[in-house]
Amino acid sequence: MFFGGFPGGGDPFEEMRGMGRGEEADTEKLYNVLGVDKNASASEIKKAYRKLAMKHHPDKGGDPDTFKEMTEAHTILSDPEKKSRYDRGGIEAVDGGGGGGGDPFGGLFGGGGRGGGRGGGRKKGENVVRPLPVSLEDLYNGVTKKLRITRQTIDKEEGVKKCQQCGGKGVVIRTVRMGPMIQQMQSACPACEGQGFTYSQKRTTEVLEVNVQKGAPDGHKIVFHNKADEIPDGDAGDVIFVLKEKPHDVFKRHGADLYVKKTIGLVEALCGFVMEFKKLDGRTLVVNSKSVTKISTFDPFAADSSEQEWEVMEDTDCNLDDMAQAETDDTTALKQAVSKGQLKGKGIGCFVTRNGKTTFKRGSRAECVAAKATKKGATMYVLEDESKAAGSRMMRSVEGEGLPLMRDPYQFGNLFLDLTIEMPEDIDADAQAKLRAALPAPLNSSTADQAAEETDTHDVTYLDPVVSHKEGVFTGKDSYDEDDDEGGAGGQRVQCAQQ
Repeated sequence: MFFGGFPGGGDPFEEMRGMGRGEEADTEKLYNVLGVDKNASASEIKKAYRKLAMKHHPDKGGDPDTFKEMTEAHTILSDPEKKSRYDRGGIEAVDGGGGGGGDPFGGLFGGGGRGGGRGGGRKKGENVVRPLPVSLEDLYNGVTKKLRITRQTIDKEEGVKKCQQCGGKGVVIRTVRMGPMIQQMQSACPACEGQGFTYSQKRTTEVLEVNVQKGAPDGHKIVFHNKADEIPDGDAGDVIFVLKEKPHDVFKRHGADLYVKKTIGLVEALCGFVMEFKKLDGRTLVVNSKSVTKISTFDPFAADSSEQEWEVMEDTDCNLDDMAQAETDDTTALKQAVSKGQLKGKGIGCFVTRNGKTTFKRGSRAECVAAKATKKGATMYVLEDESKAAGSRMMRSVEGEGLPLMRDPYQFGNLFLDLTIEMPEDIDADAQAKLRAALPAPLNSSTADQAAEETDTHDVTYLDPVVSHKEGVFTGKDSYDEDDDEGGAGGQRVQCAQQ
């Protein structure tokens, strides 16, 4: 870190203050405006400004120009960076001319704002953000990566020196003759780029040890403070590594849980299965199932997998008190408002739409259902029973075989099996008979006379529903349109006259 090279730490410009000021630089005026000493603390400056503001505010009969002058003085002297520039080079050395702007009372009553300007904190250099690819194995086991960085550091042997061209003011005055007139123009010093000091930099190479914790999430940031390029008038920026999880050949991550896709046969689905995986720590995991496997259609990676489900009750109102109202009956927007919008976490259990308007009710599902009442034209949307929703999401899983939790690496998520059943192409008659005898009775049957004239009998087949849909879509031009375009067989058109 750059400032470690200065004896006693602190501000490297401390010894420069008061040196080499030109006669034209007035560094006393702003202190006189507020009636404080140059060594006054920030709280003393604020207190003095508060006292004067109460006395000279235009709303209390004060002079607007006086109030503006003292506000500008407070704005500069309450900002450590601007105050430092003013002490070295007067008002012309202050970037922006020392203008106030913003709410002049923001600093008095806790607002802390100066027209959106920077706060009073110490200046800091730019941060450097770099992605850090990590494997799922790295996130499971934890890993330390050694990364070499090269950055610009201040040459501490030469140190920071006052600019000889501008005398440490950061600005130079140029005299321009325009005919009989002579004009003085102020501009940033080209030698020090308006900083008032000069310094030398050198390239330094360092090795950082990046510790990736077990269970760290994708996008997690690891920060090395003050390890970016050094600056002469503040702290160096930070080096920030952002974890980028690489796709895995077998597992897919969802929080601390792992998912694996596997295909099982019909016999495995009915009679149980055994399978093995190579774990992320290199060990072998054997998974056993000794019962019938039901396939889940729940997709945890779908965009709306966490969306709340709603039960719709037609011609139903709710007698609970209204918690909020909306001038719309757009159910999609209303559900979003409850699950992700301004009503999230407000305890909304249902909402009722009627005549284009909506009222939201606070309460549990049981309370909403208990308070329902019949009302023609009203539709009540109540949160679905969570136990019912959970039942449709159940999947085969292995407890404790997911990723470790970052907050507690001794606890683990779960491993979920995303299973697909591979059905046999065909089963012979003898096998079918044995299966029918061994399995429960069919759930569907027919008592219709298949030979009867009013009965149509078909054997099922396989078709592509996307192709079928395209073939059945009306294109806006049918056979009758074609006949019209061709003028019909005789080239005549039928004209209809309104009676």
